[in-house]
Amino acid sequence: MSKSKIVSIVTPCYNAEKYLDTYFESVLSQTYKNLELIIVNDGSTDNSDLIIRSYEEKLRKTGITLKYIAYQENRGQAYALNLGLKEVSGEYLTWPDIDDEMTDDCIEEKVLFLENNLECDYCICNAISIDKEKNEKIVYRPQILTDRKAITESLIFSEKGYFVCGAYMVRSSFFDKVVTDREIYTGRGGQNAQMLIPTCWYGKHGYIDKELYRFYIHKNSHSHSIDDPKKHIRQLSYFQDIVINTLEKTNDSELMKYIPEVKKHYSRLRFGHSLDSRDRKIIKDCAREMKELGILNFHDRYLVFRYTNRLSRFLFPV
Repeated sequence: MSKSKIVSIVTPCYNAEKYLDTYFESVLSQTYKNLELIIVNDGSTDNSDLIIRSYEEKLRKTGITLKYIAYQENRGQAYALNLGLKEVSGEYLTWPDIDDEMTDDCIEEKVLFLENNLECDYCICNAISIDKEKNEKIVYRPQILTDRKAITESLIFSEKGYFVCGAYMVRSSFFDKVVTDREIYTGRGGQNAQMLIPTCWYGKHGYIDKELYRFYIHKNSHSHSIDDPKKHIRQLSYFQDIVINTLEKTNDSELMKYIPEVKKHYSRLRFGHSLDSRDRKIIKDCAREMKELGILNFHDRYLVFRYTNRLSRFLFPV
């Protein structure tokens, strides 16, 4: 394996002071050293800036190039990632989250795989989810690896989709072909769908059956834990917006055919969560949206009556 090829690691950071030491030690411990680390400080108001700068010398001594971008206003992960992508000069690209970590051989294993499998445009590994509060570890594997259409659909409809960002590595030359100007849609629901949908639709995947990445379950994490029905509804709306804009940005007629089904799919999911919310207005709003899309059936109408009619709720409490 040639170790002369640069791997670019792009990571947005927002108020991550309690995770940064673990993150940087994960980078410093990589057995593959030809790394370009691009950190984008997305308007952090804690000590993230000081901690990031404290690692500059350590990284330099290890031979790792640090490109640090900082600005005052918080603009979101996708905006931060866009800035970082513009700085990528490596042959390979990966984008782990700031509160996660890579195993020591994470980068080397992926580079080795792609060097030995030139037909693959990107590769995916397994990951381990760690919940320290519950003292629980779970191995995550991609559930769908049959073909590019199946993989992409799993992402578009968020059904068995594998969104563990640090588990992916993509050839930069390929990425530049499928993400125009290295610019993704800056939606409020994150950045992984925008990166992964075009990558998985146009690319040939490779799979490494090893746990090379660890992500942590945090009590207040938006990405890993949402237990409020109203939050679920908002997140589903954000994600639908991201998916539709990502599909439109490709200008690919085959991908854009999914848009009507995307609207129906996420509308029905929101309706389900609206019932859990017990909020009469939200239930009616979601039902109205389904009616406009032509998917409100008799059973749905019954549920709307059952959950919003005061007499019905009195006689049959839910």
